[in-house]
Amino acid sequence: DTAGYVATDFLQHTMLGADASVATRDRIVSNVAEGVEVAVASEHNVVADLEPLVRAMHLEAYLVSIPGDELTTDASRKPWGHANVFPLAAFPAKPRGGAPAVRDRSAKDVFAELRAMAAPHVLQVNHPRTGLTGYFDQYRLDPATGEGRDPDYDPGFDALEVWNGRNVDARAQLLEDYFTHLRTKHVVTATADTDTHGIVGQESGYPRTYVRSTAEGRLSTWGDAENAELVRAVRVGRDVVLTSGPFLRVRANDAPIGGIARARGGKVIVEVHVECAPWFAIERLRVARAVDAAVATDEIVVTAAMTTPTPAGARAVDATFTLRAARDDAFVVIARGSSPMTPVLSGEPREIAPYAMSGAIWIDGDGDGRALGR
Repeated sequence: DTAGYVATDFLQHTMLGADASVATRDRIVSNVAEGVEVAVASEHNVVADLEPLVRAMHLEAYLVSIPGDELTTDASRKPWGHANVFPLAAFPAKPRGGAPAVRDRSAKDVFAELRAMAAPHVLQVNHPRTGLTGYFDQYRLDPATGEGRDPDYDPGFDALEVWNGRNVDARAQLLEDYFTHLRTKHVVTATADTDTHGIVGQESGYPRTYVRSTAEGRLSTWGDAENAELVRAVRVGRDVVLTSGPFLRVRANDAPIGGIARARGGKVIVEVHVECAPWFAIERLRVARAVDAAVATDEIVVTAAMTTPTPAGARAVDATFTLRAARDDAFVVIARGSSPMTPVLSGEPREIAPYAMSGAIWIDGDGDGRALGR
């Protein structure tokens, strides 16, 4: 049951670049087939608008394609990585569709130009631990400050990609980078994207980010107002679920994902509801904390007795955690299974095992109504 959320994929390459040889029609059909509702067309340094083609194919009730750009600095003398910005206006008559210039410009310079744009937008740092194309590697993220050691580093981005396609080995490091930002009061939203260049083996929406938004259910009439609402939901609401299949609903002392839970008597009660398709299973649930990472939180092993069918035929699990909270903190809930999600997905078993993570819930441990920059 994903009611209230929009299934988004913020990193969707088109055939306009050398590394994504997929026809635009095939890209649209593959997104619809996989249940992606909002896909950002984020070619390298090109602004592409696939929405007219979506409507020409009469698929507007199923998919919205938002023009975006993957800022790509590989050709610069001092590259600093990749980042997404969306939505953008596409100008076919301009070079690269009107994409912002990035070659031999610092992140500080480019990000400042983007923040000056009149229309609301999301700025997301992509795969920041990939060496030459990784923002945190190039600008040397300092875990003590949550900022880069390079003077050209700019902390003013909205979202951080903590899960990129089949690269599951990087998730642990990127979760720690995400927590570094929360600990140092750099409030960002966690995202998961496919970074899909092909179709088979890089299926659209595995993983995807569900975003709670009032624009849910308005795909066929999507326009500027819905774009603005999606931007607000990512930048302000921060109620997101990152997943390759399972869906999470989490509340902590009645605070939702993206909210602030006030500790009561030094405790926070975390209620978790997980649903997944009947052809795979969730085996473990855990809470990961940003500040008090060493505080023991029992991992819950999901048993058959805990699993119940929903009216729609899905598998559902409910669980409760009790967190000790002596100071401000933030946490996420992670659900995972070990068996691969075949035959719907193909590939290395560990890369296609079910996994989901909630966005952060902040903990107000001292009762002042605030927590870690929120």
